[in-house]
Amino acid sequence: MVGTDRPARAGTEPNTALLAPLSVAAGLLMLIAAFATLHRMPGWADDYGAVLVYLAFFLYMSIAGRLTWWGIDTVYARLKSGR
Repeated sequence: MVGTDRPARAGTEPNTALLAPLSVAAGLLMLIAAFATLHRMPGWADDYGAVLVYLAFFLYMSIAGRLTWWGIDTVYARLKSGR
């Protein structure tokens, strides 16, 4: 059967031990950068179009939030399991 050698939970693989804290840091840096440049968005919307700018902002924030959440969830799962 294909995929039977995979662990039960995707976030508990040994190689995620380094990726999870890095993803938390990267996600938080992305969120900080987004909030630091939030005051520039109306100007960018005037220059490039409101739909494009706010759609890109939504996509960027979704990626940053998901990256942060995955890292926090993975670190928490590893701490909870005692590994």
